[in-house]
Amino acid sequence: MNQVCLIVNEEKDMERSVANVIKSYLEKSRICVKIINHEEYVCPEEDADMAIVLGGDGTVIRVAKRIAGRNIPILGVNLGTLGFLTEVEKPGMYQALDAVLSGKYSIEKRMVLEGAVGCVEERRLAVNEVIVGKRNIGRMITVSVWVNDELMDTYVADGVIIATPTGSTAYNLSAGGPVLSPNMEALVVTPICPHSLNKRSLVLSSADSIRVQVERTRESYVDEATVRCDGEVLWEIQTGDVAYIRKARESFDVVSIHGAGFFEKMRSKLNRF
Repeated sequence: MNQVCLIVNEEKDMERSVANVIKSYLEKSRICVKIINHEEYVCPEEDADMAIVLGGDGTVIRVAKRIAGRNIPILGVNLGTLGFLTEVEKPGMYQALDAVLSGKYSIEKRMVLEGAVGCVEERRLAVNEVIVGKRNIGRMITVSVWVNDELMDTYVADGVIIATPTGSTAYNLSAGGPVLSPNMEALVVTPICPHSLNKRSLVLSSADSIRVQVERTRESYVDEATVRCDGEVLWEIQTGDVAYIRKARESFDVVSIHGAGFFEKMRSKLNRF
């Protein structure tokens, strides 16, 4: 390993104190380190050997979408709260860096979703999930979900989540959906607060194409919805509009330090609240 890109959320490392410590530590092993603010980071033409991300899950997600498809593995150092996507907690930082320097780590490939609306050619990536949800707090919406052009189900609900295995521990979990091992290739469709007693999540193949159409709950008004990718509102849609979701051709790589595995992380982090 010769070059490392150190990407910092400066709201969580205001003086770059943690970043500078890591930079100095790696430079002792003659590794070239460049520190970049996460909001300014654009994947360079000359690829780094690794991206070390200092922040929380949100920071890792933003970087992962910019780095997807470039085969640059991400090592997340948690400076946030939950830190489910970050591999390393701050107290274990030096141990993790030593593991990286000695090659005692593995790479996990994670799938990414792409979403688009209507005939718009622009597609946007999502690491955790794509959500078609209601625009107004006081009203439910009706959405029909189609899988490979076959009607799967219709939901009268606050919306529907299409999640990756990585995102299965995020909003999907809070909405009652299942947790998937993050290195799986699958999609999870989970209704949000459905107005029914028998609507459950469904796990689909990553090869499936999904379309979500906004229907009409009442004849007296138009259902209004938004399409969010990883929490960011990208499109506003309404009755008759369609969102398309499928596995993206890009993926991103995560550095896994030998030791604590996914299930230990799940027990320790999800049982703390």
